Amino acid sequence: MTRKLVFMGSGENSPAMVTPHQNILKALGKNIYRINLDTPYGFQENADEMTSRILGYFEKNVGVEVHDTHLRHIHDSAPAALAEIEKANWLFAGPGSPTYALKVWSTIGAAEKFQELLQRGTIVMASAAAMTLGAKVMPVYEMYKVGDDPFWLDGLNLLEHAIGLKATVVAHYNNTQGGTHDTRFCFVGERRMKVLETLLDSDTAILGIDEHTGISFDLDDQIAEVFGKGLVTLRRNGVDRVFEAKNSYPVADFLP
Repeated sequence: MTRKLVFMGSGENSPAMVTPHQNILKALGKNIYRINLDTPYGFQENADEMTSRILGYFEKNVGVEVHDTHLRHIHDSAPAALAEIEKANWLFAGPGSPTYALKVWSTIGAAEKFQELLQRGTIVMASAAAMTLGAKVMPVYEMYKVGDDPFWLDGLNLLEHAIGLKATVVAHYNNTQGGTHDTRFCFVGERRMKVLETLLDSDTAILGIDEHTGISFDLDDQIAEVFGKGLVTLRRNGVDRVFEAKNSYPVADFLP
C-alpha cells in the first residue's frame, strides 16, 4: 500500500482529474475505506448538494464508492467523524473556505488523525482544504471579499510533518478569473501577495499550485509527481523554482 499526500490547486472533480484520482487509488490496492470530509463547505446552504456532486463524481467518473463523513460544524458529530477518519485509508476534502475548515479541524484535533492516516494510506486535499495543511493559512475570503488587511493564520502543518517542507500552500495560484483585475495567488492578487510574503518567517516557503494541477508526494519512495495542466511553484526567500506537470522529482528538491 502506497502512502501519499496529494494537493490539487482546483478542478478536483473535473474530467481532467479522473485519471490522477484513479492512479492514486490504484496504488492503495483493494479493500480500501474511502471518505469525503465535508467540512470546508459545511457552512454553505448547498452543502448537501455539494456532497452529492462529489460522491457522484467518484462513483460515476472515477469508479469508486466514497463514504460521506459529516463534519460541518465544530460540535457536529465530531467523535463520529474522527472515528471515520480512523477507519479510512483514503480521505478527500476539497472546495469551500480554508479558514472555516481550519477552525473546525483545529478545534476537534483532526490534525493528529490526519497524521495517523498518512501512516497507513493517502490524503487528497484540493483547493480550500489543501490550503489548511501548510504552516500558515491564507484567509482568502477575509481579504478578497471582506477587505481585511493581509494576514496569516497558523495552519495544521501536515506538509512539514509528512515530508519536512515548511510552507504555506496556495491553491488557484495562476487564477485569471478577475479578467480586468489581478486574481492570481488564490484571488488576492500580486499586491496583497507581496505584503503576505513579507509576513512569513524566512524559513517558510510558498507552495503555489496552479488550477487543474496537482502534486502527489509519495511518502515511501520520496518522489513528488506533478500532474494536470499547469505548474507547481516553490517560492523561497523571493526566488521561484517551477516544477512542471508530467514530471517526477525527488522530495529533496523541495527542501532547503
